[in-house]
Amino acid sequence: MTSSTVRPRLVMADGPDGPLPDPATVAALAGFDDPEVILGWIVRTPAWLATTALPVTTLQTGPGTRAAVAAGRVRPVTSRLSAVPRLLAGRLRPAVAVVAAYPDGKGWRLAGSPAWAGTAARCADAVVIERWPAPSSSSPGSPGSPGPPGPPGPFLDASVVAVLDRTDPLDPLPPANRAGPEHRRIGELVAGLIPEGATIQWGPGVIGASVVEAVTSPVRVRSGLVTDELVALSRRGLLIGAAEAAYLWGGPDLWEMTGGRTPLLSLLGVEHTHDLTALSAIEGLVAINTALQVGLDGAVNVEKVGGRVVAGPGGHPDFCAAASRSPGGLSIVALPSTAGDRSTIVATPEVVSTPRSDVDVVVTEHGVADLRHLDDRERAVRLISVAAPEHRPALQSVASL
Repeated sequence: MTSSTVRPRLVMADGPDGPLPDPATVAALAGFDDPEVILGWIVRTPAWLATTALPVTTLQTGPGTRAAVAAGRVRPVTSRLSAVPRLLAGRLRPAVAVVAAYPDGKGWRLAGSPAWAGTAARCADAVVIERWPAPSSSSPGSPGSPGPPGPPGPFLDASVVAVLDRTDPLDPLPPANRAGPEHRRIGELVAGLIPEGATIQWGPGVIGASVVEAVTSPVRVRSGLVTDELVALSRRGLLIGAAEAAYLWGGPDLWEMTGGRTPLLSLLGVEHTHDLTALSAIEGLVAINTALQVGLDGAVNVEKVGGRVVAGPGGHPDFCAAASRSPGGLSIVALPSTAGDRSTIVATPEVVSTPRSDVDVVVTEHGVADLRHLDDRERAVRLISVAAPEHRPALQSVASL
């Protein structure tokens, strides 16, 4: 293959429990050689990633690719989730897409988190299916369950060239919420900013979990990914209507929210859940996200620290932008004031994932910095006031305050 030849692209649907078969096997089944492998946000690290000679790119660095990115075996690129459908229809059009599905009389239905699986399948020249058994009455997604997680997905309208039986176990569940006093304090402060009846979004991890646990007023949920905190929110009688999300990562009780005559959780593709126009039109959208660093002007870094790629931008810039434009909405970034001995409030973030114009409020355990309608000097003053006390003098010096 010459340097001017464009490699065929093999795109794997992403998300927890997503399909990750050996790409060399998939390429052989699809009838082509030497593809570029495109991954998204994945939880587990497939065994083939350590030995493959194929070039691998991830659109969203995550737990399953972080070590391989650090080792140089996976090339990370930056893309907000709302842009992925357009990329798959254009520059990253797949020669073959790998999706999870199961047979259902008339054809194949997609299984698991929708994310961009449907888009990849529609745009691909051909589809390889990782077969899930048909759903059963047992708890979906539970260990030993014969059925795939989730409710009946949409029928697959694509050219299926091969079917592989799934051999991987289900992904590990998210770690339990190990909140410390600073996380619980942040959760309480953020929950105090959420009006009753708001539509909230939160990111995975200890900050998002602490915020949801601190919510005391009924809310709606429209999020990129939901975890088991949604179950507790519903059981406390604080969930209005059905939640919506593109990714689901949790135990059987969370998956059960997607079933029944009146599901409490609707799973949709990212072309719906992350559409900026639709999100911005939601009245009272409150986006609750975290960060690795926040600059003194309010710009946010969620991707890289110390030169090491930790994550992709994901839906962070999508929901922050939408919430900052929503009538009565609020874009909140919440984070501990320190990471180890380093300040998370910095003069300039290592990379800007979400611009300052899309951040309304920054919360640490030391308080709330409302940045709305402030100039850069005023923003710096507010942000230094919520930084760790031991780091404030150095930040004031940098900011010439």
